[in-house]
Amino acid sequence: MVKVRQPRLCFHKAQIRFLAWRDGPLSRNQIAQTLNLNLPTISNCVSALINEEQILEQGHADSTGGRKAQLLDINPTQGCVIGLTFSSRGVASAWADLKANVHNVKSYPFVPSQGREKALETLYEAAGHQLRDTSRNAAGRPVVQVGVGLSGLLNVQAGISHAFPRFDEWVDVPLRDLLEQRFGIPVVMDNHIAAVALTEHIFGKCRGIDNTLYIQLGPGLGVGIIIGGQIYRGSRLTVGEFGHTTITEDGPICYCGNYGCLESMASDYALIQQAELALRESVNTRILEFSSEPNKITLNAIFRAAQAGDRLANNLVEKVGRMLGTAIANLVNLFGPETIILGGTMAQAGEILLNPLCQTLRGKSLARMESDLKVSTSSFGDDEAIKGALTLALFEYLSRDIEARIPNMNASLMNPPE
Repeated sequence: MVKVRQPRLCFHKAQIRFLAWRDGPLSRNQIAQTLNLNLPTISNCVSALINEEQILEQGHADSTGGRKAQLLDINPTQGCVIGLTFSSRGVASAWADLKANVHNVKSYPFVPSQGREKALETLYEAAGHQLRDTSRNAAGRPVVQVGVGLSGLLNVQAGISHAFPRFDEWVDVPLRDLLEQRFGIPVVMDNHIAAVALTEHIFGKCRGIDNTLYIQLGPGLGVGIIIGGQIYRGSRLTVGEFGHTTITEDGPICYCGNYGCLESMASDYALIQQAELALRESVNTRILEFSSEPNKITLNAIFRAAQAGDRLANNLVEKVGRMLGTAIANLVNLFGPETIILGGTMAQAGEILLNPLCQTLRGKSLARMESDLKVSTSSFGDDEAIKGALTLALFEYLSRDIEARIPNMNASLMNPPE
């Protein structure tokens, strides 16, 4: 058996454990090829990981004519993580094992008028509830990481949430430190859209695709950008403010202070505002008949009315779809993605919105850019945000020993310590 120096042994074990989580189940040969290591070194490390119960032998690969290769996978019972999300929809939480199996998804309503302290209390309550649930239902598994997906502007490295949409009291909140002090568990934070983009890249429809855009269509409009298999963050670590690109100079004022932002004209929040304005002006419509809340216009009511042929609803949805298609075409011409994933509340509207959006996108993208472009909706539906927070936690925990913070690990996986 090949002897491997201890620092390298620890590094290679961390590499293998991460690969088993990200790409597993894998054979020893597949791991050796990915890491460019010889089989004796792989076997040495794998034996240690199996003895430590960090990875498991799980079945066999399909036969190629010889002996079937034993497959290796992460051991899901060696810990669990907690995910928290905080957006304009409120707070949500869940926990997952190390195989990313999600448990106990809970939602907690919150509105900015309740203030900063109430927001923090809600986040503490959500995390505390999951800790209690893991103690009951995941006995013996330590909670090894908390992942937080947030709306707004934040400094990922410092763990500070600088600003939150339409929440003036939420300024420069050191949320990572507050949560770590409260619960004594490592915390990682990121923009919730970047977290979902990471999840799509590892577990979803973008798996194995190096250049893709995840676009969230909801109360806010944002984009997660993956270039060359890496999440693009820019020089200030905060990018993807798709909703604050200017679509017209004489548009309505946005909460950010500018006029004509895409978000002020084509988000689900803007769509509801436009329907409410039409109702106040006595425009003939049946939208309220489709609402589950008396005398209140909801996003779902607008889409249902449009599907039923309501003229106002149809016109509003089609206009928003064309506007979004134009804006996304600009992104296609800039970044040239292979795939676009559409998520958020509006993506669930179906063809009534996606048809005008995609038709406009195809018409306004350069022919060479859109010829083989694939457009699809989120892999995870309503659970995409909490799945993102949990994936963020798992990624941070399992990549910590190989000092990597990007989806495509292969470059970083090649540089062991001396």
